[in-house]
Amino acid sequence: MNNPAPHTARMKADLGALPFERDPAIWLANSSSYVIPQQQRSRLALERIVAASLRLFADKGFEATKVSEIAQEAGVPIGTVYQRFADKSAILQTIIEGFRALRMREIRGFVGSEQMRTASPAEVVALHVNIIFSSFRTDAGLLRLIERRRLEDRQTHLDQSNANDEVAAMIADLLIAKLPDRDPAALRHRVFYMHSIIRGAVVWAALPDCGELGAGLQLSDPDFAAAALEMALAYLGLDGPEDKASA
Repeated sequence: MNNPAPHTARMKADLGALPFERDPAIWLANSSSYVIPQQQRSRLALERIVAASLRLFADKGFEATKVSEIAQEAGVPIGTVYQRFADKSAILQTIIEGFRALRMREIRGFVGSEQMRTASPAEVVALHVNIIFSSFRTDAGLLRLIERRRLEDRQTHLDQSNANDEVAAMIADLLIAKLPDRDPAALRHRVFYMHSIIRGAVVWAALPDCGELGAGLQLSDPDFAAAALEMALAYLGLDGPEDKASA
């Protein structure tokens, strides 16, 4: 399984290319819940607060992290943190909103690209699998935090579920347009089910701080994604030569 299938050869789009965890300015610019200060000194302090918060939330957990620790990690007085955010929940919300907006804009761009307009159905599925795997490889710490937070906070769970549904819907719409002979409702159901199963496996592999130790479920192993793609194509019935894109 080390050699990728031929239909994946031109699917080299590097989703998750923007390293969200490494550039706080990206988080803040894409968050609807925060207005970035005009003064450079204030902006830099804000970026340090958000970056320190993410590190501590990922390392210690959200509940165990204190605002005083965030201030110390960021190298700012605790009063500066409270000038920018009501509490640590507001910090986390800013981070999650910014991340989700950035990634969804990136995904919409790929799905609506000329490459996808002319792609075969199998290439669309390859993009779908790449979407699922790439963000977890690029921003594992943040996504681990979000998935853990979903277990404790209903709104985080609903927001993340809605984002997942939007991705699956975009892929389903592409495939329905390219496969006019298929039952649209049945195809959409399969795409959503496939998304849930593959993403669930990726989440499970990413949740432990050390990563999944079992063979075949390590995010760094290209065979994991290759096997997921192979299963997705088989489940959707797209591994035959008759499945051509209807451009």
